Amino acid sequence: MIDFSKKHFLVVDDFSEFRSSIRGILRLLGVQHIDMAANGNEVLELCRQKRYDVILHDYNLGDGLNGQQVLEQLHAEQLLSPHCIFIMITAENTQAMVLAALECQPDDYLTKPFNKVTLQTRLERAMRRKRVLAPVLNAVESGDTLAVLQACQVLIEQDPRYAVLCHNHLASALHDLGRYQELAAFLEEQARSRPTGWNLQALAQLWLRQGNLEQATRLLTAAVRQFAMMPELLDMQAELAILNNDLPATVERLQQAVHMSPNTLRRQIKLIDYAWLNNDSASAQHAVRQIWEIGRYTHTFDAELLWLLASMLSAEATNKRKLDEVQHWLTLLERNHKDQAHLLPAVALLRAVEQHRKNPASTTPDITALLLSIEQHQYHYSGVTLLQLGDWADHLGESAVAHQLWQFCAQRHAATLGILEQVRTRLPLYDVHPLESAVQLTRQATALHYQEQGEQAHHLFEQALQHAPLLIALNMAAARLYQDQLKQQPEARQRLEACLQRISRLSPIEADAIDFTHMQTALELNPW
Repeated sequence: MIDFSKKHFLVVDDFSEFRSSIRGILRLLGVQHIDMAANGNEVLELCRQKRYDVILHDYNLGDGLNGQQVLEQLHAEQLLSPHCIFIMITAENTQAMVLAALECQPDDYLTKPFNKVTLQTRLERAMRRKRVLAPVLNAVESGDTLAVLQACQVLIEQDPRYAVLCHNHLASALHDLGRYQELAAFLEEQARSRPTGWNLQALAQLWLRQGNLEQATRLLTAAVRQFAMMPELLDMQAELAILNNDLPATVERLQQAVHMSPNTLRRQIKLIDYAWLNNDSASAQHAVRQIWEIGRYTHTFDAELLWLLASMLSAEATNKRKLDEVQHWLTLLERNHKDQAHLLPAVALLRAVEQHRKNPASTTPDITALLLSIEQHQYHYSGVTLLQLGDWADHLGESAVAHQLWQFCAQRHAATLGILEQVRTRLPLYDVHPLESAVQLTRQATALHYQEQGEQAHHLFEQALQHAPLLIALNMAAARLYQDQLKQQPEARQRLEACLQRISRLSPIEADAIDFTHMQTALELNPW
């Protein structure tokens, strides 16, 4: 039996009776250090002050953050030691609940009710696993990627039984070291000998980045059949559809993934953009409403989503109910999000639209200043928001401003599938060919980067930047290359910082914003 007496536990549940019950069980197991929390904010505050060995966290905490959102925030703030055991607990066993819990990768998952024996068994199993992986986890905690790789290799040599425990860490280390060919060989061998949903997803993602679309297509088709309840594979199929310039298929795959696991916010955010770009406003609105229901208490929730919902409703405002709902969301934005300066002129613009709708002859004296403020904040808006802001400016007769916003949207977001088609419908004379060339060069350069042909990739990235220096996806892709080159080429830092500067003031609801923000954190560079 493992000695729990020196371990620090945190028990999280919104019902005091259940917290007391768990504390009683832990006392019987010899646990002496037990803290309690009733909601997600308490958890975050406690974890900012103290390091825990074990967190027993209920999934559903009523109003506020749920367990998945707390775990994601703990990772985002780097508040969890890799040695910490995080066990998700829930009274529900619905598909959506289980998949949501598993997607955020806790160490284990428990369904209520459970007894002392069950909890003890799960805790001891998790602790033995952490103990075996200790050399690897120590290297992860120190941030030494090469040491992670070496520790994994030593552990696998010592006892092949532990190999499966090392695979995720080994693959992550190879990726972070830029050893993509070695990573591909490792994942391919695993896919042949011991296929899992995780390694098939990782291999598909790598092949997509390397431009091996046919191989990725076959792999994902087989993987989805074999692991039918894994929404991450559907995410990969959506990425494949984007690379094949198939917008309807992109939306279809995202909808399937959302239907399977609706509680993952980043997936819902992608669906909003691509559904609207596919002229499916109803699906986009539904996704915003779902995000509002499940994610409005999270630190990552961005009120720009509410503006998009108000804008979409306003465009379809054929009855009083929809008009009233527009007012509801605008009032909510004005009351609760005054700190987001870029949203205030956007809200005022919709107010002006509503005024114009009631009285077309009325004038808005401050419209010029309002539109100037929107132009000044244009770097902060997502591509879909920029398109709609331009539409409303055009609706109010400010065609010059509308054209500028649409053109800026194209220059900034051309790599988002569907953006250029939307711009073409609004500006048929605007030449998008340089932007299309930049997008194609970006894809070619990205493939070369992940084939470890850095110099060739750099050359193509520089060509693309001449065509589209503002393009977000291009600068992100180039920044990842320059990040990989930092150790061997000190001059890459200057190129990296230039890319980061061009990306600055990125909207949080951009499709790649989360991953890129993580990259910047690793670099300790944050231009916005």
